[in-house]
Amino acid sequence: MTTQSTLLNLVRGHVLMTSRMSYFIVVVLLILASALRIIDLSHLPLGFSDDEIINIRLVDNVRQGDIYVFFPGDDGGREGLYHVLAAFVTSFVGEGTIGFRILSVWLGVLSVAILYTLGHHLFNPIIGVLAAGLLSVNMSAILLSRAVSSDAAVLFLVSATMLALARSLPVYRRTRVVTSNVASFAALGVLLGVGFYMHPSGLFIVLGAMIYIAHLVFVRNVMFRQRRSYTGFAILLMLIISMPYVISSVNLPQYAAGQRILSQYTDGLLRSVMDGLASIIYTGDADPLHNLPGRPLVDIFSGLFILAGFFICILRRHRPRFMLMLLIFLSTLPAAFIVENSPNFARMSVIFPQLAIFFGMGFYSLIRSRVFVDVVFRRLAVAGVLALLVLNLIWTWQDLFVDWRDNEAVMPLVNGELGQIAHYLDVTADETPVVLCNPAWDSSQPESVVIEIDKTLLMMNRSNFAYHEANCARSLLLTNGGARQRIVFFNEQTREDAHPYLQEWLSIGQPVAADVPRGSIVELAATDLLAQRAGELTTTAPVSYAPEVSEPEPIAPPIRFGGNLTFLGYEPKVRREYAPGDSVEVITYWRAEGELLPDLTLLTHVLASPVTPTGIRDVLYVNPVLMRDRDVFIQVTRVQLPAEALPGELLVSVGAYRQADLKRLPVLEGDQERGDRIFLYSVEVKAPESADGG
Repeated sequence: MTTQSTLLNLVRGHVLMTSRMSYFIVVVLLILASALRIIDLSHLPLGFSDDEIINIRLVDNVRQGDIYVFFPGDDGGREGLYHVLAAFVTSFVGEGTIGFRILSVWLGVLSVAILYTLGHHLFNPIIGVLAAGLLSVNMSAILLSRAVSSDAAVLFLVSATMLALARSLPVYRRTRVVTSNVASFAALGVLLGVGFYMHPSGLFIVLGAMIYIAHLVFVRNVMFRQRRSYTGFAILLMLIISMPYVISSVNLPQYAAGQRILSQYTDGLLRSVMDGLASIIYTGDADPLHNLPGRPLVDIFSGLFILAGFFICILRRHRPRFMLMLLIFLSTLPAAFIVENSPNFARMSVIFPQLAIFFGMGFYSLIRSRVFVDVVFRRLAVAGVLALLVLNLIWTWQDLFVDWRDNEAVMPLVNGELGQIAHYLDVTADETPVVLCNPAWDSSQPESVVIEIDKTLLMMNRSNFAYHEANCARSLLLTNGGARQRIVFFNEQTREDAHPYLQEWLSIGQPVAADVPRGSIVELAATDLLAQRAGELTTTAPVSYAPEVSEPEPIAPPIRFGGNLTFLGYEPKVRREYAPGDSVEVITYWRAEGELLPDLTLLTHVLASPVTPTGIRDVLYVNPVLMRDRDVFIQVTRVQLPAEALPGELLVSVGAYRQADLKRLPVLEGDQERGDRIFLYSVEVKAPESADGG
């Protein structure tokens, strides 16, 4: 065989590309696809979007045993299979930005391998390699592989379903050497069935498969008659698997995929289709979560090859393999374009495999044309398509790892500032204790929403991250007796909301110099200041036991309580005169002497007499579960006085109790109990002045 004939066979047929060469190239492509999806996986993007955080919370629900066909939500509902798979994967690989994203990475790389196999099986290895190459370097496909979303599974689902159809049903006019078997049809039935539970696009994938089967029946395909029983088995298997989905859709129609797609769609159909088609080679998707705004799905030359491949399918529609591609593509177009704010590349992933195959078909038809009879032109064509893929790789690298990473619109959408903090804590958490400021922490009002601290912890890749948690607006936690620590403020407002008394302590700290939002992490060492302040409190802030257990006489702190809690003292230089309706401000110091009760709460009462409360505030502004031995916290408690409070002297008392049984912790003197509260000082309520100043 001459060199010219060898190249002819390579380009026209697939003599050399059927074995070693095609497998070698696709292995290289798989390595490339894996690298593009794994490089900087932990912090590209820096954090999770709000939609991803919802998915992660649903994964947590699955771990707790809450598994549903549809998870209800503000967007109508979400299919649950992706979250079940993510829960299974993260139980082995861990959580964080890597753990939650790795499932999507695996699905993305598998999609490349399956797409090569599909192109090879339906047509020839050249088309399979080209399709896999285009998908490997496509930026939107890479971004999907970095997202915690069921959209990442659509590429795999479509590619695998088409391959199962091609392996099971007749796609050639002649009988294939590899005959049909139960395994191929079982795989087809399973894929069609589980698609319902994976993504709304599963409906359209099943629709395309059923239309193709109906087409084979209608044209009376001879080889299909030999496989009718196998096909019936696959359809029966699909129906059995999908039965819970059908029942749930009937009982809960508002969560069903069809209802969600139609009810959420308000744009004009023609406009959505035109915008979607234009986005492939011209306008792109403007959503920074799915794309670099302004970047089309593919370059103009790849778009022309895709268009050529599509028309080839139309011209050769009488052949089963071309009809398969055409029907699946047309059936899934509504899932790609009937969406809010079309174009949406995440939803258009349902047609990515078909477009990639069309790309390979378009190029293959070009090199088979008469223009490229000459060997030189064929070599130029092969070199040209290789250059096209290389240019796409360079284009994607620049847009993804440089421009998209630094895009200002991306940061807020992926909670990027929280991601920066999470990455910093991943690297430095072993160096010094960390206090996370949670302005929503209030023992009297349990949290019901996902806040900054929850989002940050989800983004961390450490499974053993030890931290403290405090309100920070009304409390300051000093770990290990004031030793060096880092205090994390998740936004500027949290730092600004800190009480002025606490701001004085924070002012001695220094913001860390790192790639985090300015002033978000403060390094504080207050051992000497805390020791000095504690010494002053023993002489300037006397207390007394409750009058029912002892004669009122001044006692110097510290005072031990039960439950490993010690009262260190209070700030005496505070306001002592108030008007009715004002808030009495009480600043106290406390220390943990070991493990605290998990439901510990501090009580602060303002009393007209030892047994007559005028104002009550029961609250703890630090998380007692995370406190450790020698941790000290300063708490600022505000007790609201009633507007009808009478003028006179009021007493301030403090104590502690557990919420489970409302049992107060005893005050201890040695081993002897001395009541369950201590009295600090008195304040005075002044009568309001009259309007005329009299």
